Amino acid sequence: MKSKKEEIADICLIVEGSYPYVTGGVASWVQRLIKTFEHEFTFSVVALTAGDKTDEDMKYQLPSNVISFKSFNIFDYEFIRNARPVKLKKKKKQKINAVIKELMLKGFRTGRLTQDQKTLLVDILNTYKEGLLKDFLISHDGFKVLTEIYEERHREDGFLKYFYNWRNIHFVIWRIFMLLTELPKARIYHSPSTGFAGFLVCLMTELYNIPSIITEHGIYVQEREMELTSVSWLDEYYLIQMWLDFFKSLIYWEYQTVSSLITLYYGNKALQIEYGAPEEKIKVIPNGINMERFVPCRKERLTSWPPKIGIVARIDPVKDIKTFIEAVSIIKEKIPDIQAYIIGPAEDKEYHNDCLKLVNMLGLQKNITFTGSVDVTKYYKELDLVLLTSVKEAMPLAIMEAMASGIPVVATKVGACEELVFGLNDGLGQAGFVATVMDAEDIAANSLKILTNKEFANSLAQVGIKRIESFYYEDILQQSYRKEYISLMELNKVVKKNTNKDGNAI
Repeated sequence: MKSKKEEIADICLIVEGSYPYVTGGVASWVQRLIKTFEHEFTFSVVALTAGDKTDEDMKYQLPSNVISFKSFNIFDYEFIRNARPVKLKKKKKQKINAVIKELMLKGFRTGRLTQDQKTLLVDILNTYKEGLLKDFLISHDGFKVLTEIYEERHREDGFLKYFYNWRNIHFVIWRIFMLLTELPKARIYHSPSTGFAGFLVCLMTELYNIPSIITEHGIYVQEREMELTSVSWLDEYYLIQMWLDFFKSLIYWEYQTVSSLITLYYGNKALQIEYGAPEEKIKVIPNGINMERFVPCRKERLTSWPPKIGIVARIDPVKDIKTFIEAVSIIKEKIPDIQAYIIGPAEDKEYHNDCLKLVNMLGLQKNITFTGSVDVTKYYKELDLVLLTSVKEAMPLAIMEAMASGIPVVATKVGACEELVFGLNDGLGQAGFVATVMDAEDIAANSLKILTNKEFANSLAQVGIKRIESFYYEDILQQSYRKEYISLMELNKVVKKNTNKDGNAI
């Protein structure tokens, strides 16, 4: 009996550490992107996770135009540990090991793979499988490469920790690489980040000439640096640097290889260039807002007392809810009956409990309400001010939604917040204030400037409406991605016409 032919999706979205298992941020963007084209394009979705997930862990219902979904734990190395060794003749093995050595020493750092390296990677996927990777990692040749890199870059550091760190890095990158055999077929491969997901979409371009897109929301290297400096098992600086050097070289290669590189705002573009992205390759496509949803929320602000303020965010350390709570405590000194709302799910239970304890400690039980997951428009109709206290963001939808709803904002100086609040020389003026990260005093002081001046607050709100309507309307995002997808699908047709079955130019 013949097997059913696999349906080819228009776009395969590969998402790392987010959709569909985490709400908000990138995950929300992915859901909106897919639904935007519900009647135009089909999608396959691949989720890269840091642990095993089940259907019960999913926070989003997949839209009807998602024709396949796969989830992979990127730290599951059993496939390498259980692999059978590959038997090769001595000369063949020496030749292969020489190519692997060159790949590990220089490969991605140069921004380009040689033809020998590309041929070997395809041979590993099609013929040698995991056995070759295991053989190299435990072989004399692999150990020789490891010690050469050690002598060149880390000879003053402890060898044992270096050895295990080196192994961990190569386990994860080989794990990601072998997932190429598991990816669903598609005309375009798209990732909302660089890193491991970006690595996969770029390999599809490098090895098989299939067009790729990376939409970089935040700068991946900076995000990993924040994480790496806080983990206990990297207890020496050079170990952190090994991981950072690995990510930097990988992302530099992705910037050179990807067919289309997109970012959400101009501040991110400058950082991408700093990390090696060709300026001429970068396109800026900002997030868009479904304006119709927020128009009913518009009204005159500060018409009743006490004023109402809120933060729309999941309860998570990166959103720095504790600083919001501290800012409310400071505002309470001037406005004793201030009403504040923390609007979003408690995804980090331990952090949520810490926030509850802080509310109690500061005596804010009558001032602060935790709403959980709700329809945010219900609160946008009532709030006089929306705050954002995050320590990291890209282009926060909560601020865009608040501005579209006609609410003044105070946001920390992260991501695109300055561009949203002050504009890019658009002549409209300010829609609120930008404050220092983790500075409750600064956030509270700017909030009080708005809450104590009704006329000023409503003028800020009108600027916010005009800016979102002028530059961040959802149709702009839809038109931009439609154009990008169609252009790359046409490129795919041309490439297929001019390549053989192995993906090599004719």
